[in-house]
Amino acid sequence: MLPLYLIGQEPAQLNCVEVLADGSVTIWWTPPSNSTGFDKYEIYYSPNGISFTKIDEINTPLTNHYDDLNTNANLASRYYFVKVIYAVGEANSDTLQSIFLQLDNNAPLYNQADLFWNALSNPSPGGSSGIYKIFEEYPIGNWFERATTTSLTETLDVIVCLDSISFRIEMENSSGCKSVSNISGAIFKDAIYPLKPDFDSVSINNLGEAVLGWQPAADTDVEGYIIYRLENAAWIEIQRIDGYNSVFYTDASVDPCENVFTYAIAAFDSCGNKSPGTFSEPLNTILIEDVVFDVCSMSNTVTWSPYINAQPSLEGYKIYCSVDGSPFSQAGFVAPDQLSFVHSGLLGGSNYNYFVQAVFGGKSSTSCQLSVTTYSYQEPQFVYLANASVLASNEVELTIDVDTLVNTCTWEIWSSSETDPTPKLIASISRSELTGFPLVYTDESADAATAYYNYYIIVVDSCGNNALESNQVTTIKLSGSQPAADLNQLDWTAFNGWEEGIEKYYIFRIVGDEIPTLPFDSVSPTTLTYQDDIASIDNTSGVFGYWVQAKQNSGNSSYREASNSNRIYLAEESSLYMPNAFRPGGNSAEYKPVYQYFTGTQYLFQIYNRWGQLIFETSNPEEGWN
Repeated sequence: MLPLYLIGQEPAQLNCVEVLADGSVTIWWTPPSNSTGFDKYEIYYSPNGISFTKIDEINTPLTNHYDDLNTNANLASRYYFVKVIYAVGEANSDTLQSIFLQLDNNAPLYNQADLFWNALSNPSPGGSSGIYKIFEEYPIGNWFERATTTSLTETLDVIVCLDSISFRIEMENSSGCKSVSNISGAIFKDAIYPLKPDFDSVSINNLGEAVLGWQPAADTDVEGYIIYRLENAAWIEIQRIDGYNSVFYTDASVDPCENVFTYAIAAFDSCGNKSPGTFSEPLNTILIEDVVFDVCSMSNTVTWSPYINAQPSLEGYKIYCSVDGSPFSQAGFVAPDQLSFVHSGLLGGSNYNYFVQAVFGGKSSTSCQLSVTTYSYQEPQFVYLANASVLASNEVELTIDVDTLVNTCTWEIWSSSETDPTPKLIASISRSELTGFPLVYTDESADAATAYYNYYIIVVDSCGNNALESNQVTTIKLSGSQPAADLNQLDWTAFNGWEEGIEKYYIFRIVGDEIPTLPFDSVSPTTLTYQDDIASIDNTSGVFGYWVQAKQNSGNSSYREASNSNRIYLAEESSLYMPNAFRPGGNSAEYKPVYQYFTGTQYLFQIYNRWGQLIFETSNPEEGWN
């Protein structure tokens, strides 16, 4: 069943990529089944499958192919996709890669064609047969089908004395087109082929260039060597070097300090025959991927890519370091399966430059250099809990002097109480959350009317360490009683936490609705009780409110704080009189109790007749029986 698309979303189906003999390419596609809103086809091309360029536009919806005449697909694989532009949208086809056939005619003692090529895509495009047909040209101008396969490689025996043989790959598609590779050919002859050279190492010199080294071939007929580099999963010949004793090559065309590059080599003899390449045991450059500085541990972690196929087996990696331009010295050694090293005990403000060296059997491969400059993080220098004062709501307001010069830290606020002595973390405030100075925090979980509270601050630095702990401050818990009718007694717990000590405790009294701004009395810092004679105070409500305030002594501190206790309220005993008579319509028209003030919260007045029957009831102190 065909997939369903919205109008303006159906792509073209790219089916085939055909490479012609001159290196030009024809791509074939199946147009969208619904061309409603069709505007145009856009043809996109890339030489590497990474960066695509629009190369043409086609305005006819029934067009099903395009000829790219200047692509040179006989030199390397090329990539294409087709974009369908609609009036209301667009849709891309799958990307197909032209089949690039590479031929290796190396085989000792007999003629053999080693063919390898890439797939069109993975998976293959819809309608593809999945079968690669291998065509051989022999003699020139006569093409015939030599073999079929479903893999991407094939080895064919070629029995000729000395002749030119060419090959191409084809895959058919049910849409009627076929994908065709480039033509790759070589001279085949009956000869003794060179042995594969002994590829020693790939290293990087001080100029940041890849340097390849190998042993001279065992065959004296060898006249030189071929250098291959792996690019986009294909081996590309990058250089031929003449000379039996030429055993080094410097690749200045790439930057091995930015990427890992993999190489293989082969030898060729006087007949042009190539030895097997070292494709199955390639060697690669070592790339230092990163040097990460950890300011908390004052260490650098160096990581690198592995060195593969070392012969003899890899013994391990040496890590070399130069500090501030000093000569390099070995900083460490790790096992072959370890690709990182932690360099500890570093100094802040220094430049550390590294390279890594793989060692194996007296040989080595060296990476590029990579450096990092260390630094020291700024630790918080102080924290001071300046005050803890009880608010009228019985919440506690904290005033904290903090170090604002640090860029990153957290202030943890810890609390315990008279009833729960185990310290608990009640808040964590980060440096980024600080909006004013000093830091003011309200503990909304506190109920300072029931207990006194202890507070202290822990400063957690940017490395997660508990860097500092503040002084502890204890709030004032005020309670009261009435030892006599006209006497209110106040008792409180001591305030603690100021190094300078307490100047005095100041007593505040609330009469009526007016909240005082000044105390009416004070006591010494060692006195924790006070009796207030209220006999002469005119208070119609009969309720007296109090709080106590500790005042900090003057001293070296820049603070002169005042810490308030919770507020309490004490009510005078009401004076109650019952009239012995009343007359409706007279001066005393209602019968009810007479009191100096009523301070209770519950009131009930009931009148019964002589037979015990309830004849009046009210809960309003102002209402009487008439």
